[in-house]
Amino acid sequence: MLTRDHWIAAGFDALDHDGDAGISAERLARRLNVTRGSFYHHFRNREDFVHALLSAWEADYADRMLAHAAAGRSLEEVLQRYLAIAAEKQPGRETAIRAWARHDPLVAVYQQRVDQTRLTFAITTCRARAGGLVDAELVGRLAHLCLIGGQESGDRLQPAAFARRIQDALALLNHRA
Repeated sequence: MLTRDHWIAAGFDALDHDGDAGISAERLARRLNVTRGSFYHHFRNREDFVHALLSAWEADYADRMLAHAAAGRSLEEVLQRYLAIAAEKQPGRETAIRAWARHDPLVAVYQQRVDQTRLTFAITTCRARAGGLVDAELVGRLAHLCLIGGQESGDRLQPAAFARRIQDALALLNHRA
């Protein structure tokens, strides 16, 4: 039996392969090999679906991601975990959502909230764990920009190389402090 979760998974698959152009009841129904009526059985309209899709993305790509990062023992390990998401968490999805946010105000709200949550986490973590040895706001902002840059650049296609470069950068930061 088809559930909301199936539709959301199909929405993520569409984003991963077709960008936001794949987010329509008809295209998603074809992807699932069902009628459009099934879509409207689970969602009031496209906007309701977009809210559900982006809420699931926010929970995974912000809440769970940051909980994973926070489990690091040192500042370096927390930031490594934080930045590893750029290489491990289907960065193409983030790229598609950022592109979609440029022309859809609803998506922009989610994107901005996720970015602010991540940035706040990075800065707060740096303040709490660096002990005044580094400019916490600067390091937190740099980590956040590396996360976005890693996703948006071709580095996302070579996750191991990107992760090594991040580790090298964090090691340099550690020697400076």
